[in-house]
Amino acid sequence: MEHKEKSKVLSVIVPAYNAQAYIRENLDSFCIPEIMDDIEVLIINDGSDDDTESISSEYVEKYPDTFRLFNKENGGHGSGINYGIKYAKGKYFKVVDADDTVGKEAFINLVKCLGSFDSDIVYSGFYWAYDDGSGDMSNFKLKQEFEVAFDGVEYNKEYKFDAIAKKLYIKMHNMTVKTAILYDNDIKIDENSYYVDAEYILYPIPYVDTVMFIKDIVYYYRIGRKGQSVSIEKMQKNENNYSLVIDSLLRFYSDLYKEKICSEAKKYYIAAIIARVISGKYKVMLSMKDSRKSEFIKFEHKLKEEYRDIYNKNINPAVKILRATNYMTYSFISFLVRIFYK
Repeated sequence: MEHKEKSKVLSVIVPAYNAQAYIRENLDSFCIPEIMDDIEVLIINDGSDDDTESISSEYVEKYPDTFRLFNKENGGHGSGINYGIKYAKGKYFKVVDADDTVGKEAFINLVKCLGSFDSDIVYSGFYWAYDDGSGDMSNFKLKQEFEVAFDGVEYNKEYKFDAIAKKLYIKMHNMTVKTAILYDNDIKIDENSYYVDAEYILYPIPYVDTVMFIKDIVYYYRIGRKGQSVSIEKMQKNENNYSLVIDSLLRFYSDLYKEKICSEAKKYYIAAIIARVISGKYKVMLSMKDSRKSEFIKFEHKLKEEYRDIYNKNINPAVKILRATNYMTYSFISFLVRIFYK
């Protein structure tokens, strides 16, 4: 498949559904004169029925060389990413959700680095920005999940992915990836589903050779707002979505062995990230009032028998205790989890 001509350094994809409360702040964060000629911002309006479209149109009219608006029927976060892959013209590709923003100086540096780098993935930092209800992200409490990508990392140095795979965890907010890797390998994310971030960060990995790290904290990830998909209440409600994504990830992992397109280091990395995603499924099951013990054990046995590498990479302390006690402590662990999330 031949890739289309690219005229921009970076394509920023903004999947947006009923985002009128946040999208202006999001789009404003890209309005930086120094780098606007080097970027394109693709706003993927996912069937919103609020003012998302009209607000986005203002930016397209004011900055037609930077902002592009695509209106489509609702298909979920994954469909927005898929749309972006199809229409992106930039050398690099980054997803920034409509309720999140980027920091000005850090983003300027990222774009400048992308203009001179040729690594398959460029890793930058992100903040958790705790929504305090004020509506002004500049007042939010900020926290870094990882202060460094791994111990001893050297910035602006290109690494072979396989050489550092066992030290690394690249989240969506960290990742800027070459558009050609997504487009040329026909990467497709599940649609009409939550929790597809894991697909987006893992499906390109078999085709990644090199990674570069920059010190800048580029992304501000809003967390704590009511109804957010990562809240325990929303995860409980959408548990089936979570399970469908895990099924997709397990099929993807199985296919790596069938197609033999992936190094052992990359398989290790992918298995470790899938284990983290499964840990989220366990958290949801343990947080339910009605006991899910038999279902929990059944899934554990399947994982142990069919995906031993993933099973062995569990890092969840509660699951370690459950395994060590042959699941006899399930009710007690479930009680503690429910107390924690009250």
